Amino acid sequence: MIEIIETEPTLLEKIRKISEHYSPEHQLEKAKEELRELLEELEAAQIINGELILPGNTWSEVGDVNIMNIQLAMQHKKEKNVLNQMEYKVNRQLKRIEAEKKE
Repeated sequence: MIEIIETEPTLLEKIRKISEHYSPEHQLEKAKEELRELLEELEAAQIINGELILPGNTWSEVGDVNIMNIQLAMQHKKEKNVLNQMEYKVNRQLKRIEAEKKE
């Protein structure tokens, strides 16, 4: 007998399901809302005793923004474009860091 084992959907599968449920217009507005909320958290950051302290809700807002960014890329079928841009920008910054070290 063959046993069928159901597995929990991956995080990306869950995000894709959400992105397929809502319209691109709806998710664009939601993304803007989440970005504003993250910006509020970042604006509330403080330096205390020489240490940068971020408000406690910052990481929740970072998660929200990341989810919305992934959904936008999924809805517009630009996932590969985003990954390519991330690779390009990370490599570019690493080259800049190397150049700074040589100065």
